[in-house]
Amino acid sequence: MKRRRTRTTGGLLYGVACLCTSIGANAARPKGNARSQQNPSHAPASNSPLGSILVTVVETAGSRTYVRPGSTGGVHPGAVVNILGRKYPVIDSSDSFAVIDSGDSPPRDQDQGWATVVERQSQNVVEVPKPRPLDTWKDAWTAEEAPADSQQPRFVPLGDAERNRRFDVQFTFAAGGLIPLGGPVGSSLGEAELNIRLRAAPFAIPLGITLDASLQGWAAADLATRVGASTRPLLYVRELLASYTPGSLRADFGRMPYAASTLGALDGVRVENRVGEGFSVGAFGGLLPNPLSGAPSLDAQRFGVEARYSRSDVNVRPEAALVLHGSTFHGLLDERRLSGQFSLYPGPSRLGGYFEVSNFDANNPWGASALELTAAGADQSIRLGNFEIGARFDVRQPERSRWLAAFLPASWFCTTVPAPGSNPTAAEPCNGSVDTRAFGEIDGSVMLGNLSVVVGGLTVTDLTTKTDPNMVGAFATARLARIDRFLRLEASANDSRSTYVDMWGGTAGPGVSLLDDWLDVSAYYRLAVLTYSASNVSLVQHGVGGTVVILPSSQMLFTVQAEGMTGNDTKYLTLFGTAMWRPNL
Repeated sequence: MKRRRTRTTGGLLYGVACLCTSIGANAARPKGNARSQQNPSHAPASNSPLGSILVTVVETAGSRTYVRPGSTGGVHPGAVVNILGRKYPVIDSSDSFAVIDSGDSPPRDQDQGWATVVERQSQNVVEVPKPRPLDTWKDAWTAEEAPADSQQPRFVPLGDAERNRRFDVQFTFAAGGLIPLGGPVGSSLGEAELNIRLRAAPFAIPLGITLDASLQGWAAADLATRVGASTRPLLYVRELLASYTPGSLRADFGRMPYAASTLGALDGVRVENRVGEGFSVGAFGGLLPNPLSGAPSLDAQRFGVEARYSRSDVNVRPEAALVLHGSTFHGLLDERRLSGQFSLYPGPSRLGGYFEVSNFDANNPWGASALELTAAGADQSIRLGNFEIGARFDVRQPERSRWLAAFLPASWFCTTVPAPGSNPTAAEPCNGSVDTRAFGEIDGSVMLGNLSVVVGGLTVTDLTTKTDPNMVGAFATARLARIDRFLRLEASANDSRSTYVDMWGGTAGPGVSLLDDWLDVSAYYRLAVLTYSASNVSLVQHGVGGTVVILPSSQMLFTVQAEGMTGNDTKYLTLFGTAMWRPNL
């Protein structure tokens, strides 16, 4: 009896403990609404109405909730989904999902409910009409003019984005001097120049102004007795031009640096009009400035027409120009020339050429034929990977005109007959022959990482006068840049053999770029050995020099260069410096 009572007591204690644990757990369970007390992951399948489909919430986006399954599971648009007592209409469905309008009370992800079964609505297939043949639209619309053909974009110079595009000005001051060491007193020479280059479009109309002018001065103890005084003007104007560009027409008035693609300066008027398809035609006329001082002059006039062609949208990007011009000097017809040039850019190469044909009157003072080819040339370059090869060849006779003959001696234009001994100051007339200089050059370069090397050779000779001077030479340069980012090494060598003097030499030196390229400093040593044919004695020259470039901002630049040279026949020091300012207007 005692053992049995003990077992009964133990069972009662175990039952009481289980009851207390259950009561404690129920007391600790948080209170809430009926929905929070349910398992949110699913609804009991036993409560599913007959003929309904069990659905599960997948995702909610705004007022749209996506449930699974979709139309393949029997849930179609028009059905009603019941989730936790709320009803939501099915507005769309795909094979895998159905979309319900959940409004402001969307269910939570993984909530489950039931969807009513409705029949799938049949979709009427609309037959697309058969497309019309392409020939139907042929010539149906007239060709529209491209907007770019009638537009004239305003010139946009390179530079900072905040630059005022209506004004672009640059000031440059340059000064230099040659100081012989141990030479006669007064043999030093110095020059300084202040240059301004201005491009302005101050008006709303398409009118622009371009100016390129310099104030320059020379200094030497014997400057008054030095030759060439007329070539040292105080003011030298290279360009002073007003340009009007309404549409495809362009009109220039003033001093232009180039009257045409093959002609130089002119004080006058030039008009050009683009006629389409890359072609343009123009005409020009005006006064020729003094060739020595650049001052305006009324002595000579030049006039002519030009046709140009340029198509950058074509694969070879052709460019060509043909110029026909003439001139008068002191009221008489002088120059009569036809000149042209062309360039092609097929792939990574370039091919170009030029020519000039001159017509001379029968009584010209140089004994020239009525029609002569006075200049012609061609040049070519091609890039093959890291290699580039180029070549150039041209022939040229002196430019002959009565206008130039008023400034230069007769020997400049032709081979002259020496004056007789009885009258040594008499004029030396031409003997009818003229120099025809021929120039040829070929060069090649290669770039291997930071190393670049260029080698080449050239020759100059005369095709009509074999006794005239000639020359043949070769050159090579090498540059190793960005050694440890800031250091570079440069070297060059040259050798030439000519009629009067043979010369060979070389230059080598290091350079460094510091302060994020704000400062660049370089130095070099130069050797030159000259051997004159008359003496057959070699003269050796040694030189050292250096250059400092300071670029404190994109608007300012300063450079200083100096070189000293000493040798058997020379000893001098040269100094040169520049300061450039391009204000951000």
